[in-house]
Amino acid sequence: MKGRSNRGEHPKMKILYCITSSSWGGAQLHVLELCADQLARGNEVTFIVGNKGPLLDKVKQLKGVKVILLPSLVREISPTNDIKAIVELRKIIRSESPDIVHLHSSKAGVIGRIAAIGLRKRVKVIFTVHGWAFTDGVSSTLKKHLYRKIEKSVARFTDLFICVSNYDAKIGIRDGVLNNKSNVVVIHNGSPLPQQNEVNYSIHSPIRLVMIARFSHQKDQKTLINAVAKLPKSDYRLTFVGDGETLNTNKKIVSNLNLNKNIKFVGFKDDVSKELIENDVYILSTHYEGLPISIIEAMSYGLPILATDVGGNSEMVINNINGFLFSSEEQLVDKLKYIIKNKNLIKKWGQESFNIFTREYSLSNCLNKINDAYLELRK
Repeated sequence: MKGRSNRGEHPKMKILYCITSSSWGGAQLHVLELCADQLARGNEVTFIVGNKGPLLDKVKQLKGVKVILLPSLVREISPTNDIKAIVELRKIIRSESPDIVHLHSSKAGVIGRIAAIGLRKRVKVIFTVHGWAFTDGVSSTLKKHLYRKIEKSVARFTDLFICVSNYDAKIGIRDGVLNNKSNVVVIHNGSPLPQQNEVNYSIHSPIRLVMIARFSHQKDQKTLINAVAKLPKSDYRLTFVGDGETLNTNKKIVSNLNLNKNIKFVGFKDDVSKELIENDVYILSTHYEGLPISIIEAMSYGLPILATDVGGNSEMVINNINGFLFSSEEQLVDKLKYIIKNKNLIKKWGQESFNIFTREYSLSNCLNKINDAYLELRK
C-alpha cells in the first residue's frame, strides 16, 4: 500500500477506526488501507479491534497507529460483553478525543454509535456498510429481523453512512434504516493497481479457475465444487485460497468426489497476486455480499469473473462483457461449459474487467473519496 499525499492544505485530523474482528476479509483489508492512507496524509490514527488476528498484526506494523485491543467487543450478541464494550469504548473516545469515529462491521457499528452518544465534544460518527446483517440471502429470519430493528434504533446517531455498493444503499432504504438520504453516500471499495507486467491475459489448458475467500457457509465453496464435478476432469483445474470453519468439510467433499487431482487448497495467503496472475478465471459462489474486494482484486489483474447474482456483484460483472452472473449451481455449470468452449473470449473479458476496474474501483479513488467525506463532515 502506497501513501497518498494531501490534496491541498487541510487541518490535521484525529481518526478513530473500530472493527469487531481481526480475522482476515474484505472489511479488514479496507480498514488497514484506511489506516495507512490517513497516516500518509499526516493525520493521527487510533485503531480498535475486538480480538487478535491477521488485521491486528498488520496494523501494528504501521508506525504511528495507536492500537487498542477491546476483548469485550465480540461478534455474538452478549448483554454482559456488549454493555462492557460500550462503557470501555466511550471512555476511549472521550480520552482520545477524535474528530471522526469510523466504524466497520455490524457489531462495532452498533456499539460504537451508542458509545458516542452525548459526549461533551461532539465527534462525527461514520458507519461503513460492508453488507447489512439483514441483507437478502441471510438464512436466519430471526437474525434479519433483530438486526434490522437494532440498525433502525441507532441510525439517528450516525452522521454519515458509507455504503460500499448501490445495492446496500437500496436495501437500507427499502428496509427503513436509511430514512435520511442526505447522510448516505456510496463509495465503492477499491484495490491497488498492479504492476503492468503482472496483468496476464494468457490462457492455460486445461483452464485454471480460482476462488479466494474465507471458508464459511456464506461463501458457499460447496456449490462451486459440485459444479466443477459435472465437468470433464480434463477441462479444468481449480484452486481455493483461504481458510475458515468449513475448510475441512469442503476438503472431504472433494475427496469423496475423487477430485483431489483437479482441486487444490492452498490455505490463507497474505498476498494473493501470484494466484491471480497464474489463473484464468475468478469465481465467487456466495449466498450474500456487499461489494467483494476479492472480485475487485481479480478484475485489477485482468481476470474474467463468474459470480453469484447477489449484493453489489452486478455493479462489477456485466454478462458476456467481463464474465457472467449466476443464480444456481446449474447456471454456474452452464457458464463454465460456455467459457471452456469459448476460451478465445477469456482475454477479451479479462481486458474488460481491467477497464471497469480502472474506471470505477481503483484504491486511490476510493480513499480520496473517503478523505473528502471526512473533510466535509468537519466543516
